[in-house]
Amino acid sequence: MHSIDSEIAAASEDQQLPASENMNQHAENFVCCEECDVVYKRIELKKGEKAYCLRCGAGLYKNGRTLEQLLPLVIASLIMFAISNAYPIVQIELQGIRSETTLFGAVLAMFQEGRGLVALLVLFTTIIFPLCELLLLLYILISLNVLKTKPIGMAIALRIIRVFRIWGMIEVFLIGVLVTLVKLVVMVTIIPGIALWSFAILTVLMVLVISVKVSDIWDQVEKI
Repeated sequence: MHSIDSEIAAASEDQQLPASENMNQHAENFVCCEECDVVYKRIELKKGEKAYCLRCGAGLYKNGRTLEQLLPLVIASLIMFAISNAYPIVQIELQGIRSETTLFGAVLAMFQEGRGLVALLVLFTTIIFPLCELLLLLYILISLNVLKTKPIGMAIALRIIRVFRIWGMIEVFLIGVLVTLVKLVVMVTIIPGIALWSFAILTVLMVLVISVKVSDIWDQVEKI
């Protein structure tokens, strides 16, 4: 996606408005910076352009992926998520003895070894939170793109997605697995499993999904 880091940032200083004045205007014509609460009047952006706050430099909104483009990414992410959790991550072979496990199997093993806190952290950040985020996005996007109607409870769903994104850490998990494998490769034979490759693909897809901010989704919904 082409991104233009220009002074489109919100058009100009003259477009800054106090929050009190905004109450008497159409809300969809204005945008509020999530970092410093400055209110700007929206301007039309070209494809790939992004508006930034003049005060703090935070991103305001952009002309990026549409809801129609986001739906295939979410579906592909769910497919990769299912594969990543259904197949072994790696196979470890030592003196002819081979061992393998899935992500959920690793969580259960940590519970059994008395590492309950770590197991819960892995369970929520790599399985529950990402899965719930993708399912909520799928619910919203199917309602908007297929059924052509605003989904019930959309505002609550978007708030939940915003919270879950903070705690979703699939990419951190993947990096941790790779670092561990590098350390073990001199001691045991490591055979990458299907889930390791699907996790890599899932990480890329999740980055693309997360690049579409919750506020961007809401803005596009308001235009429907």
